[in-house]
Amino acid sequence: FVVACMVHCVYIAYKRAKTFRISLLLRTVGTLFMVFFISLCSSILAPFRCHIHPNGLWTVQSYDEVFCDGTQEHLQMALVGGFACLLPVSFLVVSVWIIVYQLPKRLENADVQFIRACSFLFIRFRPGAEVFSVLFLARNTLVVLCPLLPSSAGKVVCMNILLYGSIVITAFYKPWRAPACNFLDLLLVTGMLVILDMGSLFVTEVDTSKVTATCVVFFSLMFLAIAAAIFYGIAKHFFVRYRKQFRFFLCHQKVAAGSLARLLKMELQKRGPQFNTFVDCDDLNDPTRVLNYVGQDTETLVVLGSPELLTRKWCVGEICTARIQRVDTVVLALPGYVEPDKTFIESYSSIVPDITELANYNLGLTEVEETLRWISTVPTIAVPFLTPDAIELMGNDLTGTSKKQMISSGEPDCVVLADLENIEAVATAYILLDLILPKLAGSHRDSMPAVLTKGAPLPATTATVLMICSEGCFRSVEVASWLLSVIKLEKCCVLPIIAEDGFRFPSQAFYDDLVANQQLSKLDLDTYVHILKAVFEEIAVVFPPENYSSTQEDLDLRSKQVTWRLQSGALKPLASKLRQSDCSSKSGTSNLSNHAVDYKIMVSQSF
Repeated sequence: FVVACMVHCVYIAYKRAKTFRISLLLRTVGTLFMVFFISLCSSILAPFRCHIHPNGLWTVQSYDEVFCDGTQEHLQMALVGGFACLLPVSFLVVSVWIIVYQLPKRLENADVQFIRACSFLFIRFRPGAEVFSVLFLARNTLVVLCPLLPSSAGKVVCMNILLYGSIVITAFYKPWRAPACNFLDLLLVTGMLVILDMGSLFVTEVDTSKVTATCVVFFSLMFLAIAAAIFYGIAKHFFVRYRKQFRFFLCHQKVAAGSLARLLKMELQKRGPQFNTFVDCDDLNDPTRVLNYVGQDTETLVVLGSPELLTRKWCVGEICTARIQRVDTVVLALPGYVEPDKTFIESYSSIVPDITELANYNLGLTEVEETLRWISTVPTIAVPFLTPDAIELMGNDLTGTSKKQMISSGEPDCVVLADLENIEAVATAYILLDLILPKLAGSHRDSMPAVLTKGAPLPATTATVLMICSEGCFRSVEVASWLLSVIKLEKCCVLPIIAEDGFRFPSQAFYDDLVANQQLSKLDLDTYVHILKAVFEEIAVVFPPENYSSTQEDLDLRSKQVTWRLQSGALKPLASKLRQSDCSSKSGTSNLSNHAVDYKIMVSQSF
């Protein structure tokens, strides 16, 4: 403790710190206690470890000249040892008090200073497993006490119970923060058990050479495991430093930019295998490790700046980690994204009250506020709209490469329509297009599908329309104009694609509201309403890239269903549906509200 204080004072003087930084000193002293806990306890208990001689006399095991009779020199040693026992016992009691009573309260209050001061106790354990620091301290204490038992059999039995119990707990709960440490702990304790069991054979004086050889082998394996763990840590350090697992990590709000994140990952990974990109629904198995992926396994954090991104604690936690770990960061500013101002930063704890939960990952409100100020200084790429050129430009800027675009010859016979004001809907359209193109490449088609962009008319060669259905899409003037153009093509079919959970099937109230919409007043709204009703006579395909469960494999499977529908020939032309609807409308129009109900039943049956 004295040496630690002296070193700490020298460090403070060297850094010219204005405060004594007591938390740093406590962390240093606590770490020393953790490292030398067993050695300290073993030395203190030396006066109480006695063994018997053939003449029936007991002497101290480490000092054969001292008799264990409780008098003279042995009495002095016992008094000193007993008084010194207060040191490890006090440390154990304080550790229990911190972990069991104080830590939950401090985490709730986001007391980062306290958490850092006491991090020597639980920093090695994963979040939620902090109590194992106390359990392992108690185990080490009992291991040191076992040799005090007078019976050799009792010593062996107690040690076996402790070590086997430790193996079971470690294997079941996996408390260590690094997965490799769980396996190392199991291997070391297993080796200790083998050595203990082999050593117990010496009591009966049976085949000592083989027992000794076995102990030597397992001792060697244990030291090899320690050396391998050290080598693994060093190798991983350099590997992570010079070549990380992911080139890009896409930080995004799932509802507002989930589809764009999927599209961007597909675009980046087309540039080469070296541009491996992290998206949570594909690469995240343990949510507690998401910040580790950012800080240790990522070269560049790409922030998809949606309007509500900075109110999501996990997104802010990822950005904080990138700043602290000096990970390169780029912001893609989507429509509605605003850089945080002074008022927003100062009132952030009231705007996002659950931000205090990040204290469990050593991120306090101070770090969050510093990050919110810092994010305004990182490189920003504006993404006001989504087109093939904009997608290619994002890929070029992020990777520093260029990609030759595939230009389709002739007019497309299949087009994908989406609400161009909704970036998520447009991203879904390009994802679907990208997935169905390889599947249609083998078919005998004169041209490939395409996504219609702003101002583009519906091609006269269009035979099939894939309508991306998103919330509010049918209030778009562009979408309405395109669908009104469909009925001019006698053989053109429309297949609805449900792109998000928020989409609701049109009801009579929706149609009434649509007719009263001033933005659509210049269009033939009566015909438009009939078109929408005819569109939803087809069974839709659900294709939601923004969902957390929508992995690459899931989307690929759904795109196969879309491809099959396109090639099956079962789709009916929209114009013929309208003619049938006009004939039936003469006999009554009382079934308007039943379209949505029937449609929901058909969708549920199809899945």
